[in-house]
Amino acid sequence: MAKILIVDDDFETIKLLESIMKIAGHDTSSVHESKNALKAVETFMPDLVLLDIMMAEINGIAICKLIKSDPNFNHIKVVMVSALNDDGTKRDSFNAGATQFITKPILPKVLTQQVNEIISA
Repeated sequence: MAKILIVDDDFETIKLLESIMKIAGHDTSSVHESKNALKAVETFMPDLVLLDIMMAEINGIAICKLIKSDPNFNHIKVVMVSALNDDGTKRDSFNAGATQFITKPILPKVLTQQVNEIISA
């Protein structure tokens, strides 16, 4: 079982991701305001963050950079989960330190498999 933090400004997406991760046996916590993401990382100390890109206050790529630039958190795996599917967004995500990029709509089986592979790596 891993600790997974979900950061997304859409409540339905959070509920879906929480459900998928709990069924897979993981412990979850969630944040719906990107401005609270770093505090949640500090408090929950997740093994992995599922991070949306398009959010109101701070976008997911900026949050990923902040997580990866902090020596206390840079070991945490970050998976970008986004409706965006262009090469530039993917490149920016990986350059920010993301481990994986998953495109919405989310396929539960694929998400579970990828998260489990990342955690066990």
